[in-house]
Amino acid sequence: MSSAQERARELAREMKKAIMEAKTAEARAKRLGDEVLLALAEAKKEQEAASEIIEYPVGRYECKRCGQGSIFSQTYRELPACDNCGSTEYVGAEPTITKITPPPPKKYHAGMYECSGCRTRIVLPEDMDELPPCDICGGHKLKAV
Repeated sequence: MSSAQERARELAREMKKAIMEAKTAEARAKRLGDEVLLALAEAKKEQEAASEIIEYPVGRYECKRCGQGSIFSQTYRELPACDNCGSTEYVGAEPTITKITPPPPKKYHAGMYECSGCRTRIVLPEDMDELPPCDICGGHKLKAV
């Protein structure tokens, strides 16, 4: 057998291995992309929840379930469980609700973008006013997926 033929076989084995590695990497990238989108959705919910702060003031409260009286000497964001029955619903002072005004929205929202040049997918982990260049080709034309 000629050395060129042996070299061709070796290159074919390496190519097959590279294709398998690429398929594995592609599957992993898809899975990670799905996880990123879920994490971004959770982050958005957390941000919306943080836009409103509820504080229960110091004072006397009565458990709605069993009527047990409690005096809280500090403010709480969530009232503790009743010592008698474990309920967290009380009658007492009305909570103070503070709404936080979010900053103006950014031009590009967090999410998955695709390069128009090389079709590589890029994840923006947070909202931005300017899109970064493509990690692979350096192009500046990204579109939301």
